[in-house]
Amino acid sequence: MEKPTRLALLKEIAEFLNEETETYNMMHGALKYLIEGTAFTTGWIFFIDDASQPELVSHVDLPGALSKDNCKYMCEGTCWCVQAYQNKRLTKASNIINCSRINLANRAYHEETEGITHHATVPLRSGDEQFGLLNVASPNQTSYSEEDLELLESVAFQIGSAIKRIILTDQEKEAARINERNRLARDLHDSVNQLLFSVKLTAHAAQGITNETVSKNAFNLIENTSQQAVNEMRSLIWQLKPVGLEHGIVHALKKYSEILQIELSVQVEGLINLPSVIEENIYRIIQEAMNNTKKHANTNTTYLILAQNATSLIVDIIDHGSGFDLGQSQLKDSHGINNMKQRSKMINGHMDIKSDKEQGTHINITVPL
Repeated sequence: MEKPTRLALLKEIAEFLNEETETYNMMHGALKYLIEGTAFTTGWIFFIDDASQPELVSHVDLPGALSKDNCKYMCEGTCWCVQAYQNKRLTKASNIINCSRINLANRAYHEETEGITHHATVPLRSGDEQFGLLNVASPNQTSYSEEDLELLESVAFQIGSAIKRIILTDQEKEAARINERNRLARDLHDSVNQLLFSVKLTAHAAQGITNETVSKNAFNLIENTSQQAVNEMRSLIWQLKPVGLEHGIVHALKKYSEILQIELSVQVEGLINLPSVIEENIYRIIQEAMNNTKKHANTNTTYLILAQNATSLIVDIIDHGSGFDLGQSQLKDSHGINNMKQRSKMINGHMDIKSDKEQGTHINITVPL
Protein backbone atom coordinates (compact mmCIF):
# COMPACT_ATOMS: atom_id res chain seq x y z
CA MET A 1 0.00 0.00 0.00
CA GLU A 2 1.32 3.46 -0.92
CA LYS A 3 2.51 5.55 2.01
CA PRO A 4 0.74 8.90 2.57
CA THR A 5 2.60 12.12 1.91
CA ARG A 6 4.20 13.84 4.90
CA LEU A 7 1.44 16.48 4.96
CA ALA A 8 -1.30 13.86 4.69
CA LEU A 9 0.28 11.80 7.48
CA LEU A 10 0.51 14.80 9.81
CA LYS A 11 -3.14 15.58 9.04
CA GLU A 12 -4.21 12.00 9.85
CA ILE A 13 -2.29 12.05 13.13
CA ALA A 14 -3.70 15.48 14.05
CA GLU A 15 -7.27 14.31 13.43
CA PHE A 16 -6.69 11.21 15.55
CA LEU A 17 -5.12 13.20 18.40
CA ASN A 18 -7.98 15.73 18.43
CA GLU A 19 -10.48 12.92 19.08
CA GLU A 20 -8.52 10.87 21.64
CA THR A 21 -9.05 11.57 25.35
CA GLU A 22 -6.87 8.91 27.06
CA THR A 23 -3.12 9.50 27.24
CA TYR A 24 -1.79 5.96 26.72
CA ASN A 25 -4.25 5.14 23.91
CA MET A 26 -3.37 8.45 22.28
CA MET A 27 0.38 7.81 22.33
CA HIS A 28 0.02 4.26 21.01
CA GLY A 29 -2.35 5.30 18.25
CA ALA A 30 -0.13 8.16 17.09
CA LEU A 31 2.92 5.88 17.10
CA LYS A 32 1.06 3.30 15.02
CA TYR A 33 0.07 5.95 12.46
CA LEU A 34 3.72 7.06 12.26
CA ILE A 35 5.14 3.57 11.74
CA GLU A 36 2.48 2.50 9.25
CA GLY A 37 2.72 5.77 7.30
CA THR A 38 6.51 5.99 6.91
CA ALA A 39 9.57 3.90 6.09
CA PHE A 40 10.23 3.40 9.81
CA THR A 41 9.49 -0.22 10.74
CA THR A 42 9.41 0.00 14.53
CA GLY A 43 9.00 2.58 17.26
CA TRP A 44 8.55 2.97 20.99
CA ILE A 45 7.65 5.69 23.50
CA PHE A 46 9.05 6.31 26.96
CA PHE A 47 6.81 8.36 29.24
CA ILE A 48 9.06 10.13 31.77
CA ASP A 49 7.66 11.82 34.87
CA ASP A 50 9.22 14.59 36.93
CA ALA A 51 11.06 12.00 39.01
CA SER A 52 12.79 10.99 35.74
CA GLN A 53 11.51 7.42 35.81
CA PRO A 54 11.18 6.19 32.20
CA GLU A 55 8.14 4.01 31.55
CA LEU A 56 7.78 2.10 28.28
CA VAL A 57 4.15 2.93 27.49
CA SER A 58 3.89 1.98 23.83
CA HIS A 59 5.73 0.05 21.13
CA VAL A 60 4.92 -1.05 17.59
CA ASP A 61 6.49 -3.99 15.74
CA LEU A 62 9.58 -4.38 17.93
CA PRO A 63 12.02 -7.03 16.67
CA GLY A 64 12.20 -10.22 18.70
CA ALA A 65 15.48 -9.23 20.38
CA LEU A 66 13.86 -6.12 21.87
CA SER A 67 10.47 -7.65 22.73
CA LYS A 68 11.85 -10.69 24.60
CA ASP A 69 10.81 -11.20 28.23
CA ASN A 70 8.23 -8.40 28.23
CA CYS A 71 10.66 -5.94 26.59
CA LYS A 72 13.29 -6.60 29.25
CA TYR A 73 16.11 -4.88 27.38
CA MET A 74 13.95 -1.83 26.71
CA CYS A 75 13.09 -1.38 30.37
CA GLU A 76 16.36 -2.09 32.20
CA GLY A 77 19.61 -0.21 32.50
CA THR A 78 20.45 3.22 31.15
CA CYS A 79 20.81 4.67 27.67
CA TRP A 80 22.11 7.85 26.11
CA CYS A 81 18.73 9.23 25.02
CA VAL A 82 17.17 8.97 28.49
CA GLN A 83 20.28 10.41 30.16
CA ALA A 84 20.40 13.28 27.67
CA TYR A 85 16.69 13.91 28.22
CA GLN A 86 17.14 13.96 31.99
CA ASN A 87 20.11 16.33 31.71
CA LYS A 88 18.10 18.69 29.44
CA ARG A 89 20.59 18.14 26.60
CA LEU A 90 18.12 16.47 24.25
CA THR A 91 16.00 19.26 22.81
CA LYS A 92 15.34 18.16 19.23
CA ALA A 93 15.20 15.06 17.04
CA SER A 94 18.60 13.34 16.96
CA ASN A 95 20.36 10.28 15.56
CA ILE A 96 21.49 7.81 18.20
CA ILE A 97 24.76 6.33 17.00
CA ASN A 98 25.19 3.81 19.78
CA CYS A 99 22.21 2.59 21.86
CA SER A 100 23.26 0.46 24.84
CA ARG A 101 19.81 -1.15 25.14
CA ILE A 102 19.75 -2.26 21.50
CA ASN A 103 23.35 -3.45 21.77
CA LEU A 104 22.60 -5.66 24.79
CA ALA A 105 19.50 -7.15 23.13
CA ASN A 106 21.39 -7.79 19.89
CA ARG A 107 24.22 -9.55 21.71
CA ALA A 108 21.77 -11.83 23.49
CA TYR A 109 19.52 -12.55 20.47
CA HIS A 110 21.58 -11.70 17.41
CA GLU A 111 19.40 -13.73 15.04
CA GLU A 112 16.27 -11.81 16.04
CA THR A 113 17.37 -8.22 15.52
CA GLU A 114 15.63 -7.78 12.13
CA GLY A 115 18.46 -5.42 11.19
CA ILE A 116 17.68 -2.87 13.93
CA THR A 117 20.95 -1.44 15.27
CA HIS A 118 20.40 2.33 15.55
CA HIS A 119 17.43 4.59 16.21
CA ALA A 120 16.35 8.21 16.10
CA THR A 121 14.92 9.95 19.15
CA VAL A 122 12.96 13.11 19.89
CA PRO A 123 11.48 14.54 23.11
CA LEU A 124 7.71 14.86 23.47
CA ARG A 125 7.13 18.46 24.47
CA SER A 126 4.63 21.27 24.74
CA GLY A 127 6.19 24.67 25.26
CA ASP A 128 8.80 24.32 28.00
CA GLU A 129 7.28 21.08 29.33
CA GLN A 130 8.62 17.66 28.34
CA PHE A 131 6.79 14.37 28.82
CA GLY A 132 8.98 11.63 27.38
CA LEU A 133 10.73 10.29 24.29
CA LEU A 134 9.60 9.05 20.89
CA ASN A 135 12.06 6.60 19.27
CA VAL A 136 11.91 5.07 15.78
CA ALA A 137 14.14 2.76 13.75
CA SER A 138 14.52 1.02 10.38
CA PRO A 139 16.48 -2.11 9.37
CA ASN A 140 20.16 -1.66 8.55
CA GLN A 141 19.92 2.11 8.90
CA THR A 142 22.57 3.85 11.00
CA SER A 143 21.43 7.43 10.51
CA TYR A 144 18.28 9.24 9.50
CA SER A 145 17.88 12.15 7.12
CA GLU A 146 17.07 15.73 8.05
CA GLU A 147 13.67 15.19 6.45
CA ASP A 148 13.05 12.17 8.70
CA LEU A 149 14.12 14.13 11.79
CA GLU A 150 11.90 17.09 10.84
CA LEU A 151 8.93 14.72 10.54
CA LEU A 152 9.72 13.28 13.98
CA GLU A 153 9.88 16.82 15.40
CA SER A 154 6.42 17.57 13.99
CA VAL A 155 4.85 14.35 15.26
CA ALA A 156 6.49 14.71 18.69
CA PHE A 157 5.13 18.25 18.99
CA GLN A 158 1.65 17.01 18.07
CA ILE A 159 1.82 14.24 20.69
CA GLY A 160 3.25 16.60 23.35
CA SER A 161 0.47 19.13 22.73
CA ALA A 162 -2.12 16.36 22.98
CA ILE A 163 -0.63 15.14 26.29
CA LYS A 164 -0.81 18.68 27.69
CA ARG A 165 -4.42 19.05 26.49
CA ILE A 166 -5.44 15.77 28.12
CA ILE A 167 -3.69 16.74 31.39
CA LEU A 168 -5.53 20.07 31.53
CA THR A 169 -8.84 18.43 30.62
CA ASP A 170 -8.36 15.76 33.29
CA GLN A 171 -7.62 18.44 35.88
CA GLU A 172 -10.83 20.27 34.98
CA LYS A 173 -12.79 17.02 35.10
CA GLU A 174 -11.27 16.15 38.47
CA ALA A 175 -12.26 19.54 39.91
CA ALA A 176 -15.81 19.00 38.62
CA ARG A 177 -15.86 15.46 40.07
CA ILE A 178 -14.73 16.73 43.47
CA ASN A 179 -17.48 19.37 43.50
CA GLU A 180 -20.09 16.79 42.47
CA ARG A 181 -18.87 14.27 45.09
CA ASN A 182 -19.09 16.94 47.77
CA ARG A 183 -22.65 17.79 46.70
CA LEU A 184 -23.69 14.11 46.70
CA ALA A 185 -22.07 13.59 50.10
CA ARG A 186 -24.02 16.51 51.54
CA ASP A 187 -27.29 15.29 50.01
CA LEU A 188 -26.78 11.73 51.26
CA HIS A 189 -25.88 12.91 54.74
CA ASP A 190 -28.79 15.37 55.01
CA SER A 191 -31.46 13.10 53.55
CA VAL A 192 -30.91 9.36 53.18
CA ASN A 193 -28.57 8.98 56.16
CA GLN A 194 -30.95 10.87 58.46
CA LEU A 195 -33.95 8.83 57.25
CA LEU A 196 -32.13 5.55 57.92
CA PHE A 197 -31.13 6.76 61.38
CA SER A 198 -34.77 7.70 62.08
CA VAL A 199 -35.94 4.22 61.02
CA LYS A 200 -33.37 2.68 63.37
CA LEU A 201 -34.53 4.80 66.33
CA THR A 202 -38.20 4.12 65.57
CA ALA A 203 -37.62 0.36 65.39
CA HIS A 204 -35.69 0.46 68.67
CA ALA A 205 -38.50 2.40 70.39
CA ALA A 206 -41.16 0.07 68.96
CA GLN A 207 -39.48 -2.94 70.57
CA GLY A 208 -40.14 -1.40 73.97
CA ILE A 209 -43.87 -0.92 73.50
CA THR A 210 -44.84 -4.36 72.26
CA ASN A 211 -44.92 -7.67 74.05
CA GLU A 212 -45.46 -9.84 70.99
CA THR A 213 -42.42 -11.98 70.19
CA VAL A 214 -42.97 -11.84 66.43
CA SER A 215 -43.24 -8.06 66.51
CA LYS A 216 -40.15 -7.69 68.72
CA ASN A 217 -38.13 -9.88 66.36
CA ALA A 218 -39.35 -7.91 63.35
CA PHE A 219 -38.46 -4.56 64.94
CA ASN A 220 -35.10 -5.94 66.04
CA LEU A 221 -34.38 -7.06 62.46
CA ILE A 222 -35.38 -3.62 61.16
CA GLU A 223 -33.11 -1.92 63.72
CA ASN A 224 -30.10 -4.11 62.90
CA THR A 225 -30.63 -3.78 59.14
CA SER A 226 -30.99 -0.01 59.48
CA GLN A 227 -27.75 0.16 61.47
CA GLN A 228 -25.94 -1.81 58.76
CA ALA A 229 -27.35 0.57 56.15
CA VAL A 230 -26.22 3.57 58.23
CA ASN A 231 -22.71 2.11 58.43
CA GLU A 232 -22.63 1.50 54.68
CA MET A 233 -23.92 5.02 54.06
CA ARG A 234 -21.22 6.53 56.28
CA SER A 235 -18.56 4.61 54.37
CA LEU A 236 -20.01 5.80 51.06
CA ILE A 237 -20.09 9.43 52.26
CA TRP A 238 -16.45 9.16 53.37
CA GLN A 239 -15.50 7.83 49.95
CA LEU A 240 -17.31 10.72 48.28
CA LYS A 241 -15.95 13.43 50.57
CA PRO A 242 -12.94 13.07 52.88
CA VAL A 243 -14.59 14.48 55.99
CA GLY A 244 -11.90 15.35 58.53
CA LEU A 245 -9.19 16.07 55.97
CA GLU A 246 -9.18 19.63 57.29
CA HIS A 247 -7.61 18.15 60.45
CA GLY A 248 -4.82 16.48 58.48
CA ILE A 249 -4.45 13.43 56.27
CA VAL A 250 -3.53 11.07 59.14
CA HIS A 251 -6.64 12.05 61.11
CA ALA A 252 -8.86 11.53 58.04
CA LEU A 253 -7.33 8.14 57.23
CA LYS A 254 -7.68 6.95 60.84
CA LYS A 255 -11.36 7.87 60.76
CA TYR A 256 -11.84 6.08 57.44
CA SER A 257 -10.10 2.94 58.74
CA GLU A 258 -12.59 2.87 61.64
CA ILE A 259 -15.47 2.94 59.16
CA LEU A 260 -13.88 0.14 57.12
CA GLN A 261 -13.23 -1.74 60.35
CA ILE A 262 -9.57 -2.35 59.56
CA GLU A 263 -6.50 -1.51 61.61
CA LEU A 264 -4.30 1.27 60.22
CA SER A 265 -0.76 1.49 61.61
CA VAL A 266 0.76 4.88 60.72
CA GLN A 267 4.40 5.97 60.92
CA VAL A 268 5.15 9.64 60.20
CA GLU A 269 8.60 10.97 59.39
CA GLY A 270 8.97 14.74 59.19
CA LEU A 271 6.26 17.40 59.21
CA ILE A 272 3.46 16.48 56.80
CA ASN A 273 2.40 19.80 55.32
CA LEU A 274 1.04 19.38 51.80
CA PRO A 275 -0.67 21.52 49.18
CA SER A 276 -4.40 20.72 49.12
CA VAL A 277 -4.30 19.17 45.62
CA ILE A 278 -1.52 16.74 46.61
CA GLU A 279 -3.14 15.96 49.97
CA GLU A 280 -6.52 15.20 48.35
CA ASN A 281 -5.04 12.87 45.72
CA ILE A 282 -2.71 11.08 48.16
CA TYR A 283 -5.68 10.57 50.46
CA ARG A 284 -7.68 9.04 47.60
CA ILE A 285 -4.80 6.73 46.61
CA ILE A 286 -4.38 5.46 50.18
CA GLN A 287 -8.15 5.14 50.51
CA GLU A 288 -8.27 2.93 47.41
CA ALA A 289 -5.38 0.83 48.75
CA MET A 290 -7.19 0.36 52.05
CA ASN A 291 -10.36 -0.66 50.21
CA ASN A 292 -8.35 -3.25 48.26
CA THR A 293 -6.86 -4.58 51.50
CA LYS A 294 -10.33 -4.93 52.99
CA LYS A 295 -11.79 -6.67 49.90
CA HIS A 296 -8.95 -8.80 48.56
CA ALA A 297 -5.97 -9.17 50.90
CA ASN A 298 -7.52 -11.41 53.57
CA THR A 299 -6.00 -9.25 56.28
CA ASN A 300 -7.42 -6.46 58.40
CA THR A 301 -4.20 -4.51 58.90
CA THR A 302 -2.63 -1.86 56.64
CA TYR A 303 0.75 -0.28 57.40
CA LEU A 304 1.29 3.29 56.25
CA ILE A 305 4.54 5.28 56.23
CA LEU A 306 4.41 8.99 55.39
CA ALA A 307 7.75 10.76 55.02
CA GLN A 308 8.19 14.36 53.93
CA ASN A 309 11.43 16.23 53.41
CA ALA A 310 12.40 19.45 51.66
CA THR A 311 12.06 18.01 48.17
CA SER A 312 9.55 15.17 48.20
CA LEU A 313 6.75 13.21 49.85
CA ILE A 314 7.29 9.45 50.11
CA VAL A 315 4.32 7.18 50.84
CA ASP A 316 4.55 3.45 51.54
CA ILE A 317 1.35 1.39 51.85
CA ILE A 318 1.98 -2.18 52.97
CA ASP A 319 -0.10 -5.20 53.85
CA HIS A 320 0.98 -8.76 54.63
CA GLY A 321 -2.07 -10.33 53.01
CA SER A 322 -2.61 -12.71 50.12
CA GLY A 323 -1.01 -10.49 47.46
CA PHE A 324 -1.47 -11.00 43.71
CA ASP A 325 0.41 -11.76 40.51
CA LEU A 326 1.58 -8.52 38.89
CA GLY A 327 1.86 -10.33 35.57
CA GLN A 328 -1.86 -11.00 35.29
CA SER A 329 -3.24 -9.27 32.20
CA GLN A 330 -6.49 -8.31 33.93
CA LEU A 331 -4.56 -6.01 36.26
CA LYS A 332 -4.05 -3.67 33.31
CA ASP A 333 -7.82 -3.23 33.23
CA SER A 334 -8.21 -2.83 37.00
CA HIS A 335 -10.15 0.36 37.58
CA GLY A 336 -8.79 0.77 41.10
CA ILE A 337 -5.11 0.40 40.18
CA ASN A 338 -5.47 2.56 37.06
CA ASN A 339 -7.22 5.23 39.11
CA MET A 340 -4.37 5.20 41.64
CA LYS A 341 -1.79 5.54 38.86
CA GLN A 342 -3.74 8.35 37.24
CA ARG A 343 -3.99 10.27 40.51
CA SER A 344 -0.27 9.80 41.08
CA LYS A 345 0.54 11.21 37.64
CA MET A 346 -1.79 14.16 38.19
CA ILE A 347 0.46 15.35 41.02
CA ASN A 348 3.66 14.46 39.11
CA GLY A 349 4.20 11.45 41.36
CA HIS A 350 5.67 8.05 40.57
CA MET A 351 3.91 4.92 41.85
CA ASP A 352 5.50 1.48 42.09
CA ILE A 353 3.63 -1.69 43.08
CA LYS A 354 5.32 -4.84 44.32
CA SER A 355 3.28 -7.93 45.14
CA ASP A 356 3.48 -11.71 45.08
CA LYS A 357 0.89 -14.30 45.95
CA GLU A 358 0.86 -14.99 49.69
CA GLN A 359 3.63 -12.38 50.15
CA GLY A 360 1.54 -9.24 50.58
CA THR A 361 1.58 -5.96 48.67
CA HIS A 362 3.82 -2.90 48.87
CA ILE A 363 2.81 0.34 47.13
CA ASN A 364 5.36 3.16 47.01
CA ILE A 365 4.55 6.68 45.83
CA THR A 366 7.12 9.47 45.49
CA VAL A 367 5.86 12.99 44.86
CA PRO A 368 8.23 15.90 44.19
CA LEU A 369 7.38 19.03 46.19
